[in-house]
Amino acid sequence: MRAYGHRKGEVQTVESTVELDDVVIEVDEPFLVALRDFVQYALDDMRRLGTRYDHVHFQDKSAAWRPSWPDIILIRKSDDSPGDTT
Repeated sequence: MRAYGHRKGEVQTVESTVELDDVVIEVDEPFLVALRDFVQYALDDMRRLGTRYDHVHFQDKSAAWRPSWPDIILIRKSDDSPGDTT
């Protein structure tokens, strides 16, 4: 697994993506409930679509999503991505 991101306020392009060493998200209970449900949706979608699964956006699939929250995007691990080393 690898994590990527963009700096807040910058134009988001493929070239502006940076790989992250860690991810810190300031949370409250409503966010965690919405994130749990979103991750379950993504897992179900990945299992249903198999290799056709590409990506899903938190802001598109969560009715609870708020503009103050980040849009978390879960993408399929590419075949050329390094595996988990832990």
